Amino acid sequence: MSDIIYPNTSTDDAASHGRHIEVVDSCGKPLMVVPSATAHAQRLAMKSVFVFIYNKQGKFFLQRRADNKTLAPGMWDISAATHVAANEALEASAERVLLKELNLTSISLHYKNSQQVRIDDATLWSSIYSANIGARTITPNPEEVQDGLYVDAEELQSLYEHFPDLLTSILKWAIRENIIFTDSI
Repeated sequence: MSDIIYPNTSTDDAASHGRHIEVVDSCGKPLMVVPSATAHAQRLAMKSVFVFIYNKQGKFFLQRRADNKTLAPGMWDISAATHVAANEALEASAERVLLKELNLTSISLHYKNSQQVRIDDATLWSSIYSANIGARTITPNPEEVQDGLYVDAEELQSLYEHFPDLLTSILKWAIRENIIFTDSI
């Protein structure tokens, strides 16, 4: 990794045009650092973080993406997701996206795994975290998330079967892989 040059990065979202992210190989090893927009345009493999949030009843939090989002506006998505900025720790990336999208801080995150994921035409090296926030209230940032709801496994499966066009590709992938309501990720 010493061969990689890490430019100064801001605290803006990794998906923004000015943010730099690591392009990785099939094992998640960094190959180069490029602007996020370049990685997206060239469909390069990127590091990402997926965070699954649960309440005290064990229900999973779905966010409905804001209508102003470039990718999948207005669609239902996993609790939180982001690209990992260059030289950013995975857990720090998870904490950043929870604060930015859901206004959640001081969350006890549990690392599940990291794996290469092919979603639509994108390749991601995704690290998955989960957290049970108990009875805490989520106050979504309206610039990022327009709505949210908690669902159990049966409700989530029903959404998948009856309204797949309302769900993001990442959410559909997570449902197909059966990783949302399992401890064995």
